[in-house]
Amino acid sequence: MIVTAIFEAKAGKVDELRKQLHNGASESWKEPGVKSYAVHELIDRPGVFMNIEVYADEAAFKSHLETPHVKAFIGMLDELLANPLTVYQGSPVFAGQNPKSAI
Repeated sequence: MIVTAIFEAKAGKVDELRKQLHNGASESWKEPGVKSYAVHELIDRPGVFMNIEVYADEAAFKSHLETPHVKAFIGMLDELLANPLTVYQGSPVFAGQNPKSAI
């Protein structure tokens, strides 16, 4: 299962959001069901971050959402974000047809 989340920082909150995203990634890397967890800042939109997260399965993602670090971060979003969090969830369509088709 793959999840992409978009975070747009409020004015003056970019550094704090970046710090919190790093903290969240560091904790997420410790979770056994997290296969990959990467944070990117959009090239053409500084202060907008994109997480690309890969989980072993839906149960691993649900477990991730129940961790203390995720719950704490969600509690900060109103203070940090200019717009509501956008989350996309996906499952592979062509994975396995070519080694480059999987994340």
